[in-house]
Amino acid sequence: MSHRAEAPRLLINARMVKEKDRARARELRRLMVYGAAILVPLLAYVWQRVDFLKISYQVEALKKERQGLQEENKHLGVERSFLMSPDRIERMARRELGLVDPSPADVRRVSVIDGRINQVQARSGSPRGGSRDAAGAAAADGGGEAEPGHIEAGLGIIPGVGTVRQTHPDDTTRP
Repeated sequence: MSHRAEAPRLLINARMVKEKDRARARELRRLMVYGAAILVPLLAYVWQRVDFLKISYQVEALKKERQGLQEENKHLGVERSFLMSPDRIERMARRELGLVDPSPADVRRVSVIDGRINQVQARSGSPRGGSRDAAGAAAADGGGEAEPGHIEAGLGIIPGVGTVRQTHPDDTTRP
């Protein structure tokens, strides 16, 4: 019999409506607000800290890369200085290209004023003729300095190159 008596009691309890406890709900809301007030700044701090560490690693990597590039730049500067050395260039021109110093007849004095060539004089003994002034003669002979603005320029000579061949209109051979 006890079995029958329990079944109707369950049905009676099912029909009962439980009232909401307003004080308990208010306390739960207050707990959620306090928890959020503590948790949000804590999460913001953790996020900033992680972001700071990530950026710190990036900065360190960039510093290492910069240092490597600076060292490479130094090495390239040394290599450039070696490659641009006038002595090395002259040796290569003489050995590999077969260049020789120009004859004194091929050297001319050029006067440069304001970036423009104003006067061209041939050295004495030149097949093209011309005359030298006193300062030019002293500079050419090595006895003094040339006037400011004067530059000596020579034509490089490659042996066996630049020979002129006379051709006739009825000549069928090509150089």
